[in-house]
Amino acid sequence: MKTILISEGDPTSINYELLVSAFPLLQSLGKRHRIYLIRGPHNLTVPSLPNLSQPIDTPGFYSLPWSDSKKTRQFTLGKPSATSGKMAYDSLLAAMDWQKELGADLITLPLSKEWVGKAGVKGFRGHTETLAAYYKRPTFMMMSGEKLNVIPLTTHVPLKDVVKELKRFSWKDLSSALSRSQFLKNPKIAYLGLNPHAGEGGKIGDEESTILAVGAKILGKAKFSVEGPLSADSAFLPGAKPYDLYLAGYHDQGLIPFKLLEGKKGVNITLGLDFTRVSPDHGTAFDIAGKGICDPTGLISCLERLMETKENKS
Repeated sequence: MKTILISEGDPTSINYELLVSAFPLLQSLGKRHRIYLIRGPHNLTVPSLPNLSQPIDTPGFYSLPWSDSKKTRQFTLGKPSATSGKMAYDSLLAAMDWQKELGADLITLPLSKEWVGKAGVKGFRGHTETLAAYYKRPTFMMMSGEKLNVIPLTTHVPLKDVVKELKRFSWKDLSSALSRSQFLKNPKIAYLGLNPHAGEGGKIGDEESTILAVGAKILGKAKFSVEGPLSADSAFLPGAKPYDLYLAGYHDQGLIPFKLLEGKKGVNITLGLDFTRVSPDHGTAFDIAGKGICDPTGLISCLERLMETKENKS
């Protein structure tokens, strides 16, 4: 029996509509596994979802509040605030606390970095970085779909800081995380050139030889098959040589082609942890929240990926 925690993300987003849309699947999986929605004190709910005060041993899909506050916040779908941003962040912290206690896997539903910041949370860069800080270990964002796996070597940093971040990137930690991943077995890896046309032999920058090639050698010494640098503007074209994993220099270089080619089925998987954390490959979509048009494919893909992994120990 698996134990799966779902952090609610921003309650004013499409997240509760996703949960309602995926409710039949969550109920079905709940016949064999324990699934807990970690939620705060507010008015938005999933109909027919039982509420618990503490985890139980019985399989099922349940609501598990992280606060015993009797003060319920009134939220409106599509209208985020500093309060909803703080609640999303607190739900994530509570989910990580429960994960440590229960040894569970984790699905994080989308939140807004903007509104978490407006809530007064300093230095919040995203789920991946928060997980790294909380568990005190390096983590890596892998976008995984039906055909593509992409890891951005730098995540949520300004473009002007990418080279600085790459210079202190730990290739040894990445190698260790890859070797322990349940989602990659002896992958053929390619890395994308940071500069246009992969630098053209140093004519348009030398980061390919001074940074990326050095990292590729470290992965090669760990017995990974690595090729590159590939010109990023053609690496994903039809007919291009396929690889099991692509390493992108920065966020948009890898995620733009990934999202275009994988669509709504993409899943964000955090490598480097002792458990599996996944998240839908989309944001809060405040603009369509409450309109009944959201697509639960991303959440369903997260649940499907968790079912691929080995049973947890809890």
